[in-house]
Amino acid sequence: MSALMRNHRLWESPTLYAWYLHEDMLSALFDETSRSRVSRFSRNVLGLARGDHVAYTRELERWLASHSVAALGVALATGQHRPGTLVWCEIEYTWSQVAQERQAYHAGAVDIRCSFQGALVVSEEKRVRVHGSFNPARVTCSTANVELRGTRHQYVLGQIAEVRDDEIELRPLAITTRLLMPPDGGRPEWGTHPDWQRIDVAEVEQFADVDFHVHDDALDLMRTVPEAEVKRVLARLIGEPVVPKDWGGEQSDLWTARLKVAGRSYTAALLLKGPAGGAKWKPMTITMLGKNGDQLQRLASAPAEILVVQHCHQIRPEVVSMVESLASDMRNPRHFMVIDGYDTYALLRHARQLDHMHRR
Repeated sequence: MSALMRNHRLWESPTLYAWYLHEDMLSALFDETSRSRVSRFSRNVLGLARGDHVAYTRELERWLASHSVAALGVALATGQHRPGTLVWCEIEYTWSQVAQERQAYHAGAVDIRCSFQGALVVSEEKRVRVHGSFNPARVTCSTANVELRGTRHQYVLGQIAEVRDDEIELRPLAITTRLLMPPDGGRPEWGTHPDWQRIDVAEVEQFADVDFHVHDDALDLMRTVPEAEVKRVLARLIGEPVVPKDWGGEQSDLWTARLKVAGRSYTAALLLKGPAGGAKWKPMTITMLGKNGDQLQRLASAPAEILVVQHCHQIRPEVVSMVESLASDMRNPRHFMVIDGYDTYALLRHARQLDHMHRR
């Protein structure tokens, strides 16, 4: 194998496949060490006078693995979405005619711009239009003609250019397909939601005998079950002997190193929400999780391989999306799980059946 091939493979990665890169903005983002590394790779390995998109993509991965960049949904929930803020947004976008726009650019047309737009669900009442434009000269390869066509799910890293009540304009630094590596080192699959990242409650080995058939009256029955009871039952079923008391600054309501999935034990941090006397017996929204959803952010700061959100009622899609975004931080990609009121009732019912069997 040639030295060029060996060195090139060192820079290969299954995480980011870049279709557009603004190399000047990325260079401004990188420090001198990163810029030098890009230059050396381009010059010594590829024989180029200036940076190659492979080198910039690999260096961007390094940068994202060590710097905090909020998902746009999280930035909106926390009020950190001022113009100039660097964010990422991974949703389905509708793309303009990128192939034709690239062709027109190469034919000498001026002032040609490609564009994209998508919708980000912030709450039950609010959807935000996310849009932006980019120079076709900075598209990295012909494959982008396919990947940036029609409606496709992509990862956009960009600066917020403009903020309005119902729309956000992004100035993209990179448009890529992102495939986060599973924490166990396995290979991810192509797709919008990698199978490895979200764990279904039925996959937990301690819950293998639980009947998760949906009972129509489950949510009504959960209305009077206190959160402390749910915590006690979950800890018991998992086999976690330490059940902490609640206090205001906790990262999670329950932490364990004993959650078993696919033959191995994982650390897991659980955020639990009970009915609170009926006041919170309703679908979970981000506003129910502290000011600006800070309870979810504290959960994400816990030293856990799996982030778990449980509620006595339904869990709104925007909550699931925010949990997924927090679990998708490239500094620490993790699994996540949601346990809604139906699943919680099934777990409680199973525990009571066990109690009945033990008493006989």
